[in-house]
Amino acid sequence: MFLQDTFPQKFFWGVGTSAFQVEGAQRKDGRGPSIWEEFARSELRAGSRTEDSSDSYMFWQKDLAALEFLGVSSYHFSISWPRLFPTGTVTSVNEKGLQYYNSLLDALVQRHIEPVVTLYHWDLPWILYERYGGWKNESLISVFDDYATFCFQAFGDRVKYWITIHNPYLVAWHGYGTGIHAPGEKEESTVPLVGHNLIKAHARVWHNYNQHFRPQQKGFLSITLGSHWIEPSRSKDEEDIRKCQQSMQKVLGWFAKPIHGDGDYPEELKTEFASLLPNSTETEKNYIKGTADFFAFSFGPNNFIPPKKLPKLGQVFSLDLREVLNWIKLEYNNPRILIAENGWFTNSHVKTEDTTVIYLMKNFINKVLQAIKYDQIDVFGYTAWSLLDGYEWQHAYNNRRGLFYVDFNSEEKERIPKSSAFYYKEIIQENVPKKSQMHLKDLFELLMLFLI
Repeated sequence: MFLQDTFPQKFFWGVGTSAFQVEGAQRKDGRGPSIWEEFARSELRAGSRTEDSSDSYMFWQKDLAALEFLGVSSYHFSISWPRLFPTGTVTSVNEKGLQYYNSLLDALVQRHIEPVVTLYHWDLPWILYERYGGWKNESLISVFDDYATFCFQAFGDRVKYWITIHNPYLVAWHGYGTGIHAPGEKEESTVPLVGHNLIKAHARVWHNYNQHFRPQQKGFLSITLGSHWIEPSRSKDEEDIRKCQQSMQKVLGWFAKPIHGDGDYPEELKTEFASLLPNSTETEKNYIKGTADFFAFSFGPNNFIPPKKLPKLGQVFSLDLREVLNWIKLEYNNPRILIAENGWFTNSHVKTEDTTVIYLMKNFINKVLQAIKYDQIDVFGYTAWSLLDGYEWQHAYNNRRGLFYVDFNSEEKERIPKSSAFYYKEIIQENVPKKSQMHLKDLFELLMLFLI
């Protein structure tokens, strides 16, 4: 059923990007290498050229024009860790990288666009991988906390919404288990340890912000968790229902239950990983639980690549965003939810007529509206993904997700609005309160007051 209604007045209408996908300029102005360009060169034979992409580092003002065209109220972007700190540590900041993010934030604030900033969207400095072996090593937790501290100090006067890590499930599983993401390792036995370190790194940064920065900056901090949604093929079959619950707990519950729940892992995950899953002490559980000020949720194509060990019988993948929002509500005591990433792929041959994306966007957005109006779920924002075509991870340039088309081979990298951009613009205009306008009758009455 399609719901004809409007969203709450203060609802965040946003759009997002990640640094590695759109910034380009990876060899300019002192930026250091990350694990992703190294992975692209060694593992992705086709379309591995990552230096240019949409080149947002050089053409960030064109990004601003695209944001203004849409009329969004928030912009979700990530900071490139190796652009700020080429050596990975805060001993020496790259001043040109710092200037870039300061200029972008100043411009957003000037335009009354709320920045939502992710600290880590997968582009780990290569030197930290060489030195520590990446997120397998617990030493990275304090290094990440130092990096976060610098960002809070440098940007916290303008940023009120922080995300520590984008979709740690994909970092752990596909970076260290399947090897289809950087750094490309294929050792499933290390996956639980990587996930555990990501959770502890997030919790460390949340406590840091909560103690040292929140009192002055008054901001909010969370972690973006991604998931598929899965339904039983036989709605009244208890075994099918159990398998679907098991699937959700192994993906979304893996990180959501420790952070948004009781600090411990789901029982389904303990069974899956058995002795490989680190045991959390009661002190550690208490330190981890409650370390999110809202539930940041990602629902998109990357989350529909299931681990090979998920149960495959009696379940059906579904795009019903309303249903998974209800699952989150029931599992985690009705948290405030930000849709931090939502969208779908088109293939590289589609330029501006992305009608499939419009169809899916219409469905997704209406499901969010139904969740708010019918189910009383506290969703306070929606982030369409993404603003621009960019480098789509293991798909390189074979898929596109932008609302704006970019010719990667052009020099000026013009942002050309697709059909989906016009559609999203219209959705925003219909839901943002209209600015008051002085009509002729009002002007006449005002003039009469001065004449009396």
